Amino acid sequence: MIFPELQTNRLILRALQPDDFPRLRFLFSDYDVARMTASFPHPITDEWAHEFISRSHSFDLKTDVVWAIDNGTGFIGSIGAHRIGESASLGYALGKYYWRRGYMSEAVQAVVNYLQSERNVENVDACVFLENPASFRVLLKNGFVPTSVCTHSCVSRGTDEVETQNFELNLGQAVEQPQLAVAGIR
Repeated sequence: MIFPELQTNRLILRALQPDDFPRLRFLFSDYDVARMTASFPHPITDEWAHEFISRSHSFDLKTDVVWAIDNGTGFIGSIGAHRIGESASLGYALGKYYWRRGYMSEAVQAVVNYLQSERNVENVDACVFLENPASFRVLLKNGFVPTSVCTHSCVSRGTDEVETQNFELNLGQAVEQPQLAVAGIR
């Protein structure tokens, strides 16, 4: 399977590359970024950053795709679709400097459109820490609805007890998303 590069009005969602390492290491080393993810350690090590990039290339693209988010200046974040089948799970992170610019909403919309149109996914879920209202807005803006609250682990905080909100998007019932995000699949 060929890597599904996606393009939006302002972004290219592409495969992670070794030359993304310096920016990935710098942007994901910010504690405010790491603490909003389940799996990012803090501090980020060189080894972890290299492994994050190389692991993204070892995934079976039929079930797991991790994209670099590139706004034309280089790597600014990542977004992944995991366990792709009838359903899929989203995870994402964006460098703090790029917050509040609509980039993640645009990236989520592009990935959801891809999952629906190219992979025939029926349901997409995401899990967000309760203290992350920006991620709530990203998901709500893209048609996700809150479902349940639970706890989840957070590597950077060293705990298994962070309250999370689960979200789900039923693509069979989803309203057509405006096409501001997806310009095409390359």
